[in-house]
Amino acid sequence: MLISAVNGIIKQNKLMRKTFYSRVILLSVLLFALTLLGGAWAASLPYIDRSKVRIFIKPGQKYFGELFVENPTAESRSMIVYLEDWYYLPENDGSKEFVPAGSRQNSCTNWMNFSPAELRVPAFGKQRISYSIDVPANASGGYYTAMFFETSVAKLSENVSSDERGAGIDLKVRIATLFYVEAEGTVNTQVNIDNLSVEKDFSTGGLVLGADFRNEGNVDVTAGGDFYIIDSQGMIFARGELNDVYTFPGDQAQILGRWKDSVPSGRYDLVINLDLDRSKGEGGRRSPLITREAEIEIGRNTEVLRVGPLR
Repeated sequence: MLISAVNGIIKQNKLMRKTFYSRVILLSVLLFALTLLGGAWAASLPYIDRSKVRIFIKPGQKYFGELFVENPTAESRSMIVYLEDWYYLPENDGSKEFVPAGSRQNSCTNWMNFSPAELRVPAFGKQRISYSIDVPANASGGYYTAMFFETSVAKLSENVSSDERGAGIDLKVRIATLFYVEAEGTVNTQVNIDNLSVEKDFSTGGLVLGADFRNEGNVDVTAGGDFYIIDSQGMIFARGELNDVYTFPGDQAQILGRWKDSVPSGRYDLVINLDLDRSKGEGGRRSPLITREAEIEIGRNTEVLRVGPLR
């Protein structure tokens, strides 16, 4: 099971960028029409100056900000602006689902006001969207919303036939800016890591390790890191990367790592280092780091004889 999970993570990492854009940019379009689009079409899409905004606001206070949407084409572009809630999908690989505004418990859509809700961006120009966030006095932890900018792209690539052009195919495109709002002074970043498992990878002779990761705090946590296998002489015998996991409060994910080479028989210390939210770096706050250790014992045939508890 653990080896299958690691192989799944490897495949997810290869698809992660594609999955992210399919979820966050959300091209709402007929599938057959996509095959007609040339490479220049993507370059004609409008874009927002910030894809993610993380804000720290004291409860009972108000925050004012602005975004800019830019139009890289020679034609003006009409757009509508609206909010939706979002959450991480159970894969915990960063892919997201968007749902109606105000439907999530940790939503902050009702705290936000913005203007304008409809706009026209001039050719090769940009337009400002002003917003405010009014945080209630009883707010605690993290809250989230997404601001969407939606437009129609009706101009297809040159290889579209005249009959197809006459069909009036419009592509509805929406681009999201994600908002992470933290009630300053109330944030509790707390995680639990347990159920460590270490298995032999029979395909390489190496090791596959995994552990359960639970977000038990009141704010989102994006965790990633590495692991070390240290021999009895205190020397680092092996080192590997751990997958990144993306969680909201209450979410559970699996941390996975792999060492591809065989490990000689003996007793080792396994050290896991996790950075509990590299994504918060843009807010000027240093990411918390945690370290967990466990003893493992490898047999003569490179099988895993014993896995001690994390401490």
